[in-house]
Amino acid sequence: MKGRSKQSGSMSRRKFVAMVAAGSAALIARPASAAAAAAPRSGRAVVTEAMSPADRKEYLRQKKSTADALKVIRGHKVPAGTELALVFRPLKSRRREG
Repeated sequence: MKGRSKQSGSMSRRKFVAMVAAGSAALIARPASAAAAAAPRSGRAVVTEAMSPADRKEYLRQKKSTADALKVIRGHKVPAGTELALVFRPLKSRRREG
Protein backbone atom coordinates (compact mmCIF):
# COMPACT_ATOMS: atom_id res chain seq x y z
CA MET A 1 0.00 0.00 0.00
CA LYS A 2 2.51 2.51 -1.16
CA GLY A 3 1.62 6.12 -1.55
CA ARG A 4 -0.68 6.22 1.45
CA SER A 5 -0.50 9.61 3.07
CA LYS A 6 -0.07 9.93 6.82
CA GLN A 7 -3.07 11.47 8.50
CA SER A 8 -2.55 13.61 11.57
CA GLY A 9 -2.90 11.50 14.68
CA SER A 10 -2.35 8.20 12.87
CA MET A 11 0.04 5.62 14.24
CA SER A 12 2.59 3.63 12.29
CA ARG A 13 2.06 -0.10 12.03
CA ARG A 14 5.35 -0.75 13.84
CA LYS A 15 4.35 1.47 16.76
CA PHE A 16 0.91 -0.16 16.93
CA VAL A 17 2.35 -3.70 17.01
CA ALA A 18 4.83 -2.66 19.70
CA MET A 19 2.01 -1.21 21.80
CA VAL A 20 -0.12 -4.37 21.43
CA ALA A 21 2.88 -6.53 22.35
CA ALA A 22 3.58 -4.41 25.45
CA GLY A 23 -0.05 -4.63 26.55
CA SER A 24 -0.12 -8.39 26.03
CA ALA A 25 3.09 -8.79 28.02
CA ALA A 26 1.60 -6.75 30.86
CA LEU A 27 -1.49 -8.97 30.91
CA ILE A 28 0.59 -12.14 30.95
CA ALA A 29 2.87 -10.83 33.71
CA ARG A 30 -0.07 -9.96 35.97
CA PRO A 31 -1.18 -12.77 38.32
CA ALA A 32 -4.44 -14.48 37.44
CA SER A 33 -6.02 -13.50 40.77
CA ALA A 34 -5.46 -9.81 40.03
CA ALA A 35 -7.08 -10.21 36.61
CA ALA A 36 -10.12 -11.87 38.16
CA ALA A 37 -10.40 -9.16 40.81
CA ALA A 38 -10.24 -6.41 38.17
CA ALA A 39 -13.07 -7.87 36.06
CA PRO A 40 -16.58 -6.77 37.11
CA ARG A 41 -18.76 -9.66 38.21
CA SER A 42 -22.05 -8.34 36.95
CA GLY A 43 -22.76 -5.28 34.84
CA ARG A 44 -26.19 -4.74 36.37
CA ALA A 45 -24.99 -4.68 39.95
CA VAL A 46 -22.34 -2.09 39.15
CA VAL A 47 -24.86 0.20 37.45
CA THR A 48 -27.52 0.18 40.16
CA GLU A 49 -25.29 0.29 43.27
CA ALA A 50 -23.93 3.80 42.70
CA MET A 51 -27.26 5.42 41.76
CA SER A 52 -29.09 8.00 43.79
CA PRO A 53 -32.75 7.16 44.60
CA ALA A 54 -33.99 9.58 41.91
CA ASP A 55 -31.65 8.08 39.30
CA ARG A 56 -32.66 4.55 40.30
CA LYS A 57 -36.36 5.48 39.98
CA GLU A 58 -35.75 6.91 36.48
CA TYR A 59 -33.68 3.85 35.51
CA LEU A 60 -36.47 1.50 36.59
CA ARG A 61 -39.08 3.64 34.76
CA GLN A 62 -37.08 3.47 31.52
CA LYS A 63 -36.41 -0.25 32.00
CA LYS A 64 -40.16 -0.89 32.36
CA SER A 65 -40.92 1.29 29.33
CA THR A 66 -38.38 -0.63 27.24
CA ALA A 67 -39.78 -3.97 28.40
CA ASP A 68 -43.32 -2.86 27.51
CA ALA A 69 -42.22 -1.72 24.05
CA LEU A 70 -40.45 -5.03 23.43
CA LYS A 71 -43.56 -6.91 24.53
CA VAL A 72 -45.64 -5.06 21.93
CA ILE A 73 -43.06 -5.60 19.19
CA ARG A 74 -42.70 -9.31 19.96
CA GLY A 75 -46.47 -9.73 20.17
CA HIS A 76 -47.05 -8.27 16.70
CA LYS A 77 -47.99 -10.98 14.22
CA VAL A 78 -46.82 -10.53 10.64
CA PRO A 79 -48.96 -12.27 8.04
CA ALA A 80 -47.27 -14.84 5.82
CA GLY A 81 -46.08 -13.43 2.50
CA THR A 82 -45.63 -9.89 3.79
CA GLU A 83 -42.81 -7.95 2.13
CA LEU A 84 -39.81 -7.26 4.29
CA ALA A 85 -39.47 -3.71 5.55
CA LEU A 86 -35.74 -3.82 5.02
CA VAL A 87 -33.54 -5.86 2.74
CA PHE A 88 -29.82 -5.77 3.41
CA ARG A 89 -27.74 -5.24 0.30
CA PRO A 90 -24.01 -4.71 0.91
CA LEU A 91 -22.50 -1.71 -0.83
CA LYS A 92 -19.36 -1.94 -2.93
CA SER A 93 -16.35 -0.40 -1.26
CA ARG A 94 -15.20 2.89 -2.65
CA ARG A 95 -11.65 3.07 -3.92
CA ARG A 96 -9.62 6.10 -2.98
CA GLU A 97 -8.19 8.02 -5.86
CA GLY A 98 -4.71 9.25 -5.39
